[in-house]
Amino acid sequence: MCERLSVINSSFVTIVLTCLVSFSFAAPTKPNVVLLVSDDQGWGDVGYHGGEMSTPNLDQLAKDGMELNRFYAYPICSPTRTSLLTGHISMRHDIFSPIPANLTIPHDEQLMNQAFKEAGYTTMTAGKWHLGMTHVRDLPINRGFDHTYGSLRAGPDFWTHGRGEQKDWARNGKTVFENGYVTDLFGNEISRLIRDRDPSKPFFSYVAFTAPHTPLQAPQEYVDKYAHIENGDRRIYCAMVEILDVAIGNILKAIDDEGIRDNTIVIFFSDNGPTTVGDSSGFRGQKGLVYEGGTRMPAIIRWPGKIPAGVRSEQPMVVYDLFPTFVEALDLKTNLNTPFDGESLWDVLKTGGKRERKTDMVIGNGTSYSVHSGDYKLVHSNINRNTPNSPPELVELFKIYDDPKETTNVADTHQDVVEKIMVNNAVFADMVRNAPFREGRRGRAARIARGDGGQSGRPGVGTAGGQGEGRVASGGRLGGPAAGGRTAGGRPGGGAGAPAGPPIARDTDGNIIHLHESLPRG
Repeated sequence: MCERLSVINSSFVTIVLTCLVSFSFAAPTKPNVVLLVSDDQGWGDVGYHGGEMSTPNLDQLAKDGMELNRFYAYPICSPTRTSLLTGHISMRHDIFSPIPANLTIPHDEQLMNQAFKEAGYTTMTAGKWHLGMTHVRDLPINRGFDHTYGSLRAGPDFWTHGRGEQKDWARNGKTVFENGYVTDLFGNEISRLIRDRDPSKPFFSYVAFTAPHTPLQAPQEYVDKYAHIENGDRRIYCAMVEILDVAIGNILKAIDDEGIRDNTIVIFFSDNGPTTVGDSSGFRGQKGLVYEGGTRMPAIIRWPGKIPAGVRSEQPMVVYDLFPTFVEALDLKTNLNTPFDGESLWDVLKTGGKRERKTDMVIGNGTSYSVHSGDYKLVHSNINRNTPNSPPELVELFKIYDDPKETTNVADTHQDVVEKIMVNNAVFADMVRNAPFREGRRGRAARIARGDGGQSGRPGVGTAGGQGEGRVASGGRLGGPAAGGRTAGGRPGGGAGAPAGPPIARDTDGNIIHLHESLPRG
């Protein structure tokens, strides 16, 4: 009898333990997070804003989620990416413009993905990094990502995956040789990682697409769909946005196929406003400028059952609010050396409401800054004291809700508002005022054309495809950029004397040793 009882008890314990183990694997993990960031996509370059390109997946995402109608980013790529991953105003880290190859974001600041990794998340990124590559420690694989894929710099050729002779294409820090159009490859990579993940762990995915940034390149069959558009560059641009939408659709399908839609937060936004080939829907300015056309972004967030669907939120939000918002919504632990500049907006996102911000929204570039404060927006331009032959300083104030196109400057009649905003944000104004001067490629090209001299770096700098400054011929599979250029400074906005970059390394057979493999080590 005792032996029978012993067997029964042992079997019972085994069944209980089996059930507990099964439950532990079946229980939902913490919410997954997927950030989908496009590059140089304008407010009007999505179907749900009336765009002429086909974006059915983004249109559906807007229906299934919440459209963030007043979401702001920086007018240039690296500052937006810095603010996204740090939760800080980018000027705190001396990043005012596209980051030169010899700089990186600080190593003593916790990045968003590092906070997720420390919380037990699998972290993955695909796309462009553009936040430092001087040293191996600066690569994304060494900055808190478990899986990395894509390019380190801006604007790789969409077909050859390089810049001139330098290949800029790697997986987990190792150069890979692949065929394919880069936008497709980014979407495929993240879809594969989602399907192959460890389902017992949540994941954080940062997908930094390079489309529709230059070089303007797309498969001919997509370009032909926009033959009715007279401007050849615009045809290619629309095709690039459509392929971007397809890649996003692939990622969203992987989420659905894995049955994790309800437990996954998806956020989409563009990193800055468009160049002249894009559509800012009548907002003033474009990429590089702190007016609405350069900073007000198409943006969506979806979290089924947690965030209301089919809602258009009017809550003002800036890119550096995302990190603190995740911290509150997901109970993430942080280890910050510098407190967040952003504020958590989880309280309004989960209700679809709107409230007054606790902080102003500050956005800047190398010469100007803007501040959203209550009902007003201040734009203070041409204040960099290191800029030669700078135009006169300009102070503009707009009642931004009544005047979203920024047509009427009310600074003269609201001097008290101007003074208050300037006093409250003087520290950031000083950062812009003292930023080292960085001459843009157009400026250098103009000087050289006038015979004013000056070097444009190593051969190929300033040709089509760099930072949106070049022009390319119309067509389908177009030629990519020449070798990528160096900036004129040793830091963002820096003066003369930046290194020209390492020489192109080759093996004994004469094959190019690609960019990631030729970085300095040690």
